Amino acid sequence: MMTFLGLGPGRDFVLLALPKTASTSLERTLTPYATEVVGSPPAQKHLPARGFVHTRAEELASQGHPRESYELVTMFREPIEWLESWWRYRARDASKQSTADVTFEEFALRYVAGDDEAPVPAGRPARFIRAQGAVAVDRIFSVDRPEVWSAWFAERVGEPLEFERRNVSAAERGELTADTRERLEAWFAPEYDVWRRLDDTGVWSGARGTRLAKRPQ
Repeated sequence: MMTFLGLGPGRDFVLLALPKTASTSLERTLTPYATEVVGSPPAQKHLPARGFVHTRAEELASQGHPRESYELVTMFREPIEWLESWWRYRARDASKQSTADVTFEEFALRYVAGDDEAPVPAGRPARFIRAQGAVAVDRIFSVDRPEVWSAWFAERVGEPLEFERRNVSAAERGELTADTRERLEAWFAPEYDVWRRLDDTGVWSGARGTRLAKRPQ
């Protein structure tokens, strides 16, 4: 989902929906105010920053919205929790992508190994927000700080907003060995670079152009 809200000078923004970061709730609440919502075909439902820069930014510019006239915004989640959310979500799936019989430990190890046959997500949050080697979004919110991002969206829209939690899995929490958790933390070095910047205030503004930490080879 790419949601463009044209609200006037200094208020326009584009929301890119990073999977597993409350995107369904955001979409339902913000769509009534949006000038444009891109979610079809399915490949564009979670349009990453690179796709936006290369396909949508020029279209908006041709419609009178040059890149500097709006903020590109996304949500972010603690990296291991983001991966665990995928594991819990797919536990409800009856297809070959189901994780119902897969422990979170196994899921995490297969994700890091890049196992194409495993029911693991294909991408990673740091890749979602980057284009041309650097962060391409302007503002990043911690999904765990709803008091911060809900107030920001309400201020931009100009009225109070209510965000409903949806797609919440009831599956049990996953467990990891200390070695696997350490391996994941190293793997997610770029993501933790972002997460640390969100720790104090729940928002990182002025993110565009930053080059993130690299994961160990």
